[in-house]
Amino acid sequence: MLEIQEIQGIAPEKEQRYGVYSIQGTLESGQSFTRSFIVLRNGYGMIDSFTGLEKYVAFYQFRTYKPIDSDPGSKLYYVTQMLNYILVDHGEEYGVRHVFEITRDMLEEFFYAYALEVKEDGTHRSRDSIEVCIATVVGFMGNLSWKYGGFMKVNHGLLYKEKLIYDRRGKQKKISVPDFQVNGVNEIKYIFRDIPTKAFEIMIPLAFRYAPDIAFAMCIQAFAGLRPGEACNVRRADSPYGPGITVTEIGGQASKIEIDIRKELKLRSDDVKVGDIKKERTQYVYPMFIDAFMKAYELHMKYMENRKFEKDYGPMFVNKRGMAMTYKNYKEAFDRFVNEHFRQALMDSEDPELRIYGQLLYENTLSPHALRHWFTVQLVLRGEDIGNLQFWRGDKSPQSAFTYLQNKGDLNRELSAASSRLVELLMNFMEGNDDE
Repeated sequence: MLEIQEIQGIAPEKEQRYGVYSIQGTLESGQSFTRSFIVLRNGYGMIDSFTGLEKYVAFYQFRTYKPIDSDPGSKLYYVTQMLNYILVDHGEEYGVRHVFEITRDMLEEFFYAYALEVKEDGTHRSRDSIEVCIATVVGFMGNLSWKYGGFMKVNHGLLYKEKLIYDRRGKQKKISVPDFQVNGVNEIKYIFRDIPTKAFEIMIPLAFRYAPDIAFAMCIQAFAGLRPGEACNVRRADSPYGPGITVTEIGGQASKIEIDIRKELKLRSDDVKVGDIKKERTQYVYPMFIDAFMKAYELHMKYMENRKFEKDYGPMFVNKRGMAMTYKNYKEAFDRFVNEHFRQALMDSEDPELRIYGQLLYENTLSPHALRHWFTVQLVLRGEDIGNLQFWRGDKSPQSAFTYLQNKGDLNRELSAASSRLVELLMNFMEGNDDE
């Protein structure tokens, strides 16, 4: 239960803090979109007023066209943190009550506090998070200064500096960049995500036995590189929105598989969002995994034969109520599968390497994101270049792919490429189920 306390003698109904309020909408076509606003909430968490400040967060500001599904939601949190830090938490100390009164020095103090704050898990914020925070807040204050000019204590000249860069044609041009620099704590974060191929070959058949509701979602990630939230957006072939998966056959053999995640669509009658699509696109199953993907698809559709689902939306993955599975549902099911079945199967193996990996799963958390990592490693081991990695992964920029190529030597030494054995294992599982 939420406990309401009076702070410094201020009654909860009079205490105010900035926050973000988001609502979900749906077009007649089924496309979903989000609208986010900067609001003032009282001590009870109730909205006192809509501030309208979200209009000044830099987002498609220099374009005449703005996609309906564009929303600066995540950026608004940086702005509200700044407003709360300066106007609410230190407003009395600074002697300010209005955003117009914020000075450059106050912004700089906030950036330092943001960069050096210790998070709940004991770590500090990453360089990327700090840079995005500074760029977003400076852009917000800059837009306000363009609109309100002399009313404000900061202007463009106090917020930005000019920098010379070279464009693609080698010509120099000037750009404005935030004129702030803060110190951060450089931490090396280890992410446990490697899945040895021999462990993966145990994982997938085991998932179809003990976690059939998510086993095919795992295959979609591992064979087509989708992110977990994107996998939750995949639809059935008979969805009213059109098929989520399209298979092209030549001579009765699948030759191309397309997965449609071009739009975030409404997939539940209760309007709950199932997951984010980071880059809207048509994603293809990597050719080498087509046969394994088709076997997994067949197993999943067999599992779904006696499962209820909301036919108005046609989700591929459903919860116990027949509604589209959300990313949260997927992650919880994945965690249960790893902790209750996969880890023990590895520990029971006669292979010492698998037992060691099973022990690592007691000491580290494996998330469904590891399946996309496995997919990428397989592409690297097959000699795909940076352009192909970006294409098959569905990345907006080549940076992630470049990171994998930088570590190619380590991947070659530590991990092995998957083989046609995946199809054989799934075939054996299907035959075993038919016998039962």
